[in-house]
Amino acid sequence: MIKYIARHLHTVLLMLIAGLLGAILMRMTTAPSPTVPNQANVEALQPATTATESTAEPTETIPPNTPLATLTPSRTLKPPPTFEPPTATRPPTNTPTVTPTQAIDLSVQIPGLRGAETATPSTTPGCELREDWQLTYEVQANDALAKIAEKYNVSINQLAEANCLNNPDVIAIGQKLRVPGAAHPAQPRYECLPWELLTPIDGTQAIQGTGQMTFNWRGPETPYNLIRIVEPDNSVFEVVVELRQNEQIDLEDIPMEGWHTFYIYPLDENFVQIGCSEGGPWRFRKNPKPTDTPTPESPFGG
Repeated sequence: MIKYIARHLHTVLLMLIAGLLGAILMRMTTAPSPTVPNQANVEALQPATTATESTAEPTETIPPNTPLATLTPSRTLKPPPTFEPPTATRPPTNTPTVTPTQAIDLSVQIPGLRGAETATPSTTPGCELREDWQLTYEVQANDALAKIAEKYNVSINQLAEANCLNNPDVIAIGQKLRVPGAAHPAQPRYECLPWELLTPIDGTQAIQGTGQMTFNWRGPETPYNLIRIVEPDNSVFEVVVELRQNEQIDLEDIPMEGWHTFYIYPLDENFVQIGCSEGGPWRFRKNPKPTDTPTPESPFGG
C-alpha cells in the first residue's frame, strides 16, 4: 500500500497544488485588494513540498509517440513512348505554268508586198485555138504539160501554142486542153517506177554461210515479182513473190561460196513480164561456212 501511495504521490501533490491555486484565485477575485501571503504560510508549505519531493521515487519518462512522417509518393514511371514512322509526304508537283506569248498581229500591211498567190493559167491575147485538134484532154492531179506532151507525142511548145497558153509551166486541174490524134493513147496498166535496192546492199561481202538473207526493194507495183539468183557456177535459183516487194531466202538453198548475181522481174497476173525492165544486176558475196570446233571428250566419259 505504501509503495502504491509513494508511486502515485506526485499525482496527489499535483492535485493539492491545483486545489490551492484554485482557492487562491477565488480569494483574489472576491477580495477588494490582492492579499499577499505571509511568510509563515509560504514557509509552512515549503517543507511539506520538499519532504514530499524527497520521498518520491524517480519515474521513467516515456517520450511522446511521434508518428512517422508520411512518405511522399514517388512519381509513377510512364510507359515509354511509341515511335511511329513519319508518313512520307510527297513533294508538291511543279505544275508547269503557261508563259503567255505575244499574239502575232496579222493585220500589218506593207506597201508593195504581196503574199504567195495561186498561179492562174493565162492565154495569149488574140491567139486562136488550133482547129484541127478536135480531141480534148482534162488535166489531172500531178499532171504537167511535159507529161501530157509526151503522152500525145508532141512537143511542149506545140501543145502550148495550140491551147494559147501564155506560160507553159502553169496549168490547172480540170482545165481542158486540145491534143492531137483521133483517140486517146492506151493508158499503161502498170507504171514503170525506178528500181531501188534496199537490202542486201549491192556489192556487200558480209553474207554468212548459214541462216537467212532478206531481199527488200522498191519498183513497179505488179501482182508478182520473180527473184533470180545466179550462183558462181551459173546455176540458177528462182523464187516468185506475190503482192509484195520483199522476201527471205534460206542460204542453204544457194550453197555455193563466192559472188552471186541476182535480178528482180516484174510479172503480171499471168506470170508474164510487163513492159518495164527488170531490176539489177546486183551482187553479193557469200562467205564460207564456219567450221565447227570439235568438243574435247571428257576422260571420265559422258
